[in-house]
Amino acid sequence: MRTPVIAADSDQGPRADQEDAHSHRILTPSEGWCASLADGFGDHPRTAEAAELAARTATEAEGSALDALRAASEAIARVHPGADCAMVHARQGDADDLVDIAWVGDCRVWTWSPCEGLLRHTRDHTQGQRMRDRGISDHLARIRDHALTRSVATVLPDDIGTTTAPAAELVLLTSDGVHDHVDELLLAELVDEHADTPEALTRVLIEAAREGGSHDNATALVVRSPMRVSEHPSRQELILGGLDLVGGFDEEEPALRRLAEDRAVGIACDGFLSRDGVTYWCTKDSDHTDHHVSWHGVTWAESESYHVS
Repeated sequence: MRTPVIAADSDQGPRADQEDAHSHRILTPSEGWCASLADGFGDHPRTAEAAELAARTATEAEGSALDALRAASEAIARVHPGADCAMVHARQGDADDLVDIAWVGDCRVWTWSPCEGLLRHTRDHTQGQRMRDRGISDHLARIRDHALTRSVATVLPDDIGTTTAPAAELVLLTSDGVHDHVDELLLAELVDEHADTPEALTRVLIEAAREGGSHDNATALVVRSPMRVSEHPSRQELILGGLDLVGGFDEEEPALRRLAEDRAVGIACDGFLSRDGVTYWCTKDSDHTDHHVSWHGVTWAESESYHVS
């Protein structure tokens, strides 16, 4: 197993203090991982320190995700009595294992894979969620989404949320400063777009939250499983490396048309090529040109007046 890539970004925003905290580590010798995200709240002067302690303690704990949350709860009560936070913790011993998840409050865990898309695996411990469970409209329930019904410092061991998620290519942890201001459709689009670049993904999620009106501390943490490396070059690599290697632009099966019809090819970078005086290019951004190739509805095009595909 190759080591996963883990990236995190956290922004204080206009708040007086940064009370979000995150922590992660690679598990040896399996090269699995564990990660924590804590969101401090309340007026206690040690709230930020309590969140940091909770995240670090859970990450350092052995055992299950539930064991990690229990350790964090005990640590806060012992070291910073009166301080509190919401928190989520996830861990995976091996790339094919289930993702073990435990949480208290409204921090969330998501997984992503090309086939399944973005899936959420936690259920908020808030009054707003309780209202939704009783059939109250989302519009009214949203008003009470900030009111937690469980917290790390006060939760009973049996009230800690637990679940497992199937192994996925990407695991995402978010604080409410992100997901309360980025709707799930946009969140899914951003993850689709930046799944292969964890650092960029954490950054754009924070930016999207700010654009959505978030004034809270905002944190995103991404765990990206190592991408499988094929011993064979992709058609895109062959195209960009030399058209002659794929047979060129014969009338029976033009190389660009073959690429356009191959939905298994992921266009992950900008590139261009020239052939017989015509320039062809591909880009993930299909919003600023009529001649493009994009992952959503793969369309190769040339710089003349007609589409090859």
